[in-house]
Amino acid sequence: MNCHVGNMVCLSQRSQATFRMILPVLILIAVELVHPTVSCKNESCSQLLQHSLRLTRLTSKRTKELLETYKASQGDFADLICEMQLDNVPVSTVSGQTISQRILSVYTHLKEFLPHMKTVMEQQTDLNPPTNPVAEGLNRMITHVTHIAVKVNCILEFLQPNIPIPEPAERPTGIPPAQNIFQQKAYGCIVLTRLQELLSQAVQEQKSLKKGKMCRKTTKDGS
Repeated sequence: MNCHVGNMVCLSQRSQATFRMILPVLILIAVELVHPTVSCKNESCSQLLQHSLRLTRLTSKRTKELLETYKASQGDFADLICEMQLDNVPVSTVSGQTISQRILSVYTHLKEFLPHMKTVMEQQTDLNPPTNPVAEGLNRMITHVTHIAVKVNCILEFLQPNIPIPEPAERPTGIPPAQNIFQQKAYGCIVLTRLQELLSQAVQEQKSLKKGKMCRKTTKDGS
């Protein structure tokens, strides 16, 4: 049937075709989320990088969508709230002169954001019903960011096998023990904004690593 004759049928066919294209990626990501450490032991650096890049791209897209949902739930002054400056939120800028240093910077920032994301999720759960889309979205993003960090950690073991990987503090620093509702709204929006910026940079850094020759198709035992 031609599209001008049956638009609904054509739309359905296109939707099915799109779903068939992304289904393998979704299955791969689902497996990685359930078994985050398996590939660290069995996969090559290039395989780890490929899977990490796919997951980072997806998480960046989902974080952008979640940020839009978050802003929509904050009312008319959401953009103004999100432009506030807070010193207690991790920076999103990836630093380092070498690619190994920059990948390490990505890893460190991912780990720094995790406790802040958990704090925002707790605040959103207190402000709204537990089933609200922002809290649910944050819960998924925490899982995704955790697994990206695992993948990047594994990649770092290939890039610098004899250098210990420093771990950031487990708990966020600089957050006051109590925040009013306005402060919580600003804090949540800034955390999501900077996280999305970090994930976008993480995608670019992993793409640069993929184009280079440092992440070769070898396993840790040299096979």
